Formats: sequence, C-alpha cells, structure tokens
Amino acid sequence: MNKQIITIEVSPAGGVNIDAVGFRGKSCTKATEQIELVLGGGLVKRKNKPEYFTPPVASKQSNKMTF
Repeated sequence: MNKQIITIEVSPAGGVNIDAVGFRGKSCTKATEQIELVLGGGLVKRKNKPEYFTPPVASKQSNKMTF
C-alpha cells in the first residue's frame, strides 16, 4: 500500500501550497479540506493530478491525521 502524505509549504510572502501524495480519486480533497479551512479557506487555485481521476481503492484501514 502506498503511503499517503500531505505537504504544506508556506512562502515568505505568505502563499500556501498543499500537496497530497498517495491519494486516489477525490480522497485527496477530503483529506485536505480541514487544513484548507484552518489556513483561511481562501483557495485560489487547485491543480488536480492524474490520480484525482482514478477511482479510490477500498481499504479497511482507518484514516488518521497527525499534526
């Protein structure tokens, strides 16, 4: 199973980039939505990767977020 990683980069000017790796389908959007809200919710641009258009794989593993 691929590892799911969310990377958050903040530029010196205050710009924020959130990158979700290892997700399939719309699960990346679900995984990052709370982070986007906490960071101000002002999403300016979303770039979907090819994995976004791939159906998710059924999993018995629970999704756990640690900060």
